[in-house]
Amino acid sequence: MKTFLKQHSLIIGLVLMFLYTWTIDLSNSGVLPFQVPFPIYITLGWGFIFASLLMAWLTLGKDETVKLFKRLFLWRVGWKWFLAALLLEPFCIVAGVYLNAALTRTPPDFSAVMAYQIFGASASPLIFFPVFFLFDLITNGEEMGWRGYVLPRLQANHNALTSTLILGVIWAFWHLPKYVTHFNATAFGWVVLHFLAFAVIQTWLYNNTKGSLLIVAVSHAISNTVGVFMPMANTVSSENIGSYIFYVLFEVLIAIVVIVVAGAKNLSRTEEKQIQE
Repeated sequence: MKTFLKQHSLIIGLVLMFLYTWTIDLSNSGVLPFQVPFPIYITLGWGFIFASLLMAWLTLGKDETVKLFKRLFLWRVGWKWFLAALLLEPFCIVAGVYLNAALTRTPPDFSAVMAYQIFGASASPLIFFPVFFLFDLITNGEEMGWRGYVLPRLQANHNALTSTLILGVIWAFWHLPKYVTHFNATAFGWVVLHFLAFAVIQTWLYNNTKGSLLIVAVSHAISNTVGVFMPMANTVSSENIGSYIFYVLFEVLIAIVVIVVAGAKNLSRTEEKQIQE
């Protein structure tokens, strides 16, 4: 049994991740004939952690499972990587919103940003921005699954760029239930491109920090946080798609620079790609 699980660890791990998280997401979207309680809904991101640690324990043993978990707290990676994690995505989002505003000669309208739908119209960004960031950092366990579990297994057989593009497609597909209520094929095409470009940035951060899940979790959380406070298309609305398109184009530009400078083999000039046989 252990040999079978190890031989098919990538596929089985992905199935477990999708099974847990899609069940919650599809019920929340009204596709399934039941709705999970809110306390279970907020564990959606932890499904990646549950599946990753379970499969690591079943196929690699206790020591490797502990090693994988500790990557969530790997913080001694150099201040420049924290800066990159905290600034790249916010730059792309803010630049996308204001470039769209400049080209359309329409000032950004912050009155209907997603944050006000979550916290209420009177919510103060100064208070709720750090609250949302910390909440997302703690509850969103996606990075354990995508970068901690899936990416190293892909990189064991492919170069970093190929592995990243494969993961980017999977990552985009996983988000499909979040767009069920307002699906638009063209808009979702831009979503796919976003995840491909963002995946390159995340792999670059992950490989260069010798597998720090903390760094990529920070990058992911700040992206989600800034996104809900800016007038831009998101998982609950296709409004302000122009801002989203420019945001994605900035991400693509950064991804291209990363590929050219760091190289497709490792997406790093100094570190080897992280692999797991």
